[in-house]
Amino acid sequence: WRPGTRQLCFNGDYHARRTVYGITIHPAGGRPITELTPGRAVIGSYSFTADGRTIVTEQGDRDYSSDIFHGQPASRGLKRLTKINPQVDSWKLPKQSVVKWRAPDGATVEGILELPPGYDGKTKLPLIVQIHGGPTGATPHVFRYWIYGMTIHAANGYAVLSPNYRGSTGYGDKFLTDLIGRENDIEVKDILAGIDQLIERGIADPQRLGVTGWSNGGYLSNCLLATGRFQAASTGAGVFDMTIQWGEEDTPGHVINYLKGLPWEQPAEYQRASPLYQLKPGNRTATLIHVGEQDARVPVSHSRALHRALKHYLEAPCELLIYPGAGHGLTKYRHRLAKLKWDVAWFDQYLKPSPVK
Repeated sequence: WRPGTRQLCFNGDYHARRTVYGITIHPAGGRPITELTPGRAVIGSYSFTADGRTIVTEQGDRDYSSDIFHGQPASRGLKRLTKINPQVDSWKLPKQSVVKWRAPDGATVEGILELPPGYDGKTKLPLIVQIHGGPTGATPHVFRYWIYGMTIHAANGYAVLSPNYRGSTGYGDKFLTDLIGRENDIEVKDILAGIDQLIERGIADPQRLGVTGWSNGGYLSNCLLATGRFQAASTGAGVFDMTIQWGEEDTPGHVINYLKGLPWEQPAEYQRASPLYQLKPGNRTATLIHVGEQDARVPVSHSRALHRALKHYLEAPCELLIYPGAGHGLTKYRHRLAKLKWDVAWFDQYLKPSPVK
């Protein structure tokens, strides 16, 4: 609650933005909604002063990483209080934009496209598709320098597409719930359609496609490498078999909800949604697999099985990295640094971008 008011506040996604809204609760009924942080910034967290007249935000934008701002709610131009990473001001940042395309069923899908600094628009680039987790999440239109690939790959000469596929938040209830009963189907088609558009525009080289993601992004990376269209992949903590996932993970209701039943009630659906059953001779995507040793959300058995299938049976280039003591996310500095170094080297080996000055 915003102090001194009848306004209930929350942070909400809207088309690759994240902003603070307030719902004013009237005793007689009616609940008008006010946007309390207008503008293009992406809000991570927020608070109010004791009198409710000032909002304090942790926010980022396309040309700076997260810092603290404050000002009057619902007004533009909050004042910046910190500059935690001043070195970013001297960086040549990738060009970032929102791109939209049509899915095969006619739905509009969008994503964040990053291009190398100074890209002239005339050269076909190797493309890395960076997929968010969740699936109830979204990639925001904001500067990110992190272990999942944004900024660093574009700075190294790649085009990077981060699709907000069906199931993502910020695009309405139908867009979110269309994924139920259609995993490894509708969202995969969404992503492939976005790639095809970049190929048609002459940005992406169809012979140099890579994919990366963690958690649900790792699952979708596994689904996509099974299509045989990708030359390289870095998949993290991704599901390989839905029945194993239901049997071992710490939140089995997630699988039951999305697959609309238990394994013995929906056996065909469990198999159809599992990348394991989509692999076939000829799937030789060079695949780097990351997973935490103590991951309870997507247990290490998925990654071991994927590695066995690719390396020992399909004879694809493949390496498995198990991070000692790590859970579903990598929190230790040395683990994060190792993942970054492996990913950069892996994609450079198999996709070979042109040198960037």
